[in-house]
Amino acid sequence: MSRAALWRQEASLKERERQATEAFQNALEEGRNRSQKGLVPLRDTTTFNLNPMLLGNISKSGYFVKCCNQIKDWSALVDEIYYHVTHLEPWTPGAAKTPSTAFCLLLRLFTIRCTENQMKLMLDHVDSPYIRCVGFLYLRYAADPGIVWKSFQPYLYDREPVKIGANINSKESTVGEFVRGLLTDLDFYGTRLPRLPVGIEREIKVKLLQEEEIEQRADKHFNDSKVMEYFQKIGCRVQAMYGDEENEVAWYDAVVDRVIRKDDETGVQFHRPKFIVTFPEYGNTEVVSLGEMDMPGVVNHSLDVRRGTLGDARKGSNGASYRHAKYDYDDPPRDYKYRHESRFDERPNPKRSSGYGRRERDSFRERGYRHDYDRGQSRSRDLHRKNDEDHHHRYRSRSRDRSIPNDEKELYRADIRINRGKTTLAEGDSVMSNKIQTKSENIEKEDVESKPSTKTPEQLAALAEKKRKLLAKYG
Repeated sequence: MSRAALWRQEASLKERERQATEAFQNALEEGRNRSQKGLVPLRDTTTFNLNPMLLGNISKSGYFVKCCNQIKDWSALVDEIYYHVTHLEPWTPGAAKTPSTAFCLLLRLFTIRCTENQMKLMLDHVDSPYIRCVGFLYLRYAADPGIVWKSFQPYLYDREPVKIGANINSKESTVGEFVRGLLTDLDFYGTRLPRLPVGIEREIKVKLLQEEEIEQRADKHFNDSKVMEYFQKIGCRVQAMYGDEENEVAWYDAVVDRVIRKDDETGVQFHRPKFIVTFPEYGNTEVVSLGEMDMPGVVNHSLDVRRGTLGDARKGSNGASYRHAKYDYDDPPRDYKYRHESRFDERPNPKRSSGYGRRERDSFRERGYRHDYDRGQSRSRDLHRKNDEDHHHRYRSRSRDRSIPNDEKELYRADIRINRGKTTLAEGDSVMSNKIQTKSENIEKEDVESKPSTKTPEQLAALAEKKRKLLAKYG
């Protein structure tokens, strides 16, 4: 190829890029100038939270420029999705960073803008699941995070099949799995979804657990013919879940007024019927799904939903409610660990120095088991009992010794020095007598070694008289 041909080719490429950039900027201005009344609120009206490389490749692609020039309204864009979208990956397989048809039309939808009514029609569209999924991508990428859960919740377990991957061998999924994946995963086929605020993300995780329980309950009811026959009787009494902006979800008594088997607007047959119920105490009427109902008197729901009264719901007091984890979620009481171990834990605790606890020993003995630790602990108990008795006797001896006045103790010592160990006390207080004799002998030895006695006979007689009285008094 000649140099002139290369220059012409380069100039043509730059011209296409200029036209693509101009078309994209014109599309952005078209969307900004549109009336904001009734539009789905968007967080970012410039990049729409798309990956920069993905956004740049889409805006410069020939197919997107063609869409900007030919597709001028929402209806034409929906028709284009119906005829040309075959998968939902952001990149075309086998091409070097070539954006897919689905994401080119998604960016064009961002620039056209979408009203709330149009979005509702997309999410409920019956002709193609790809029309619905492009609507979900629109909300997940650019819509206000506060409305994401409210828009996604009715479709979490939608059973319509859809092919997400571009590979021919990729398995089919469902719209419900696609929606749940948008809420729980950030990676989406080689690109990143925008991160939700932390508070909203935690709340969505808790609500997903609640919806999972509702779905499991619905499957259980749907597979039980007797329960389904009872629920479809007009006027039957049931339990139903109710909650609003001021009151968390709770279980209340309700009466079935009507069974809904198909959508009144689209005529689509529901996979499982819905029910219109009335709460007698409160007087309001609500539409509930099969998983939001249960037989009267059933209280063994797995999540923390306590039974309340509609008066509590009206006042917003202690009605039944889901505990928000936000998975974050209430602090246990301080003694929870100890109450939990003492009530439920029947296994030996390795931190206990004595091996098995009392509950375990009682359980083993009731079953007739014998263990070596019984003999060892019996010897240990006997040793402790003997030590306790010795300590008790020593304590009594010290107590009685402290109760005797000092002058009377001197009389004991003096008399013992005179009688040279011939004094005998009452046999009933042998411990006290041994203690006094031991102390007196030690004192006598000290006195004999230090100096001899110099008391007169009259003093000795007086001391003997006091000693006699002391013996009569203390025995």
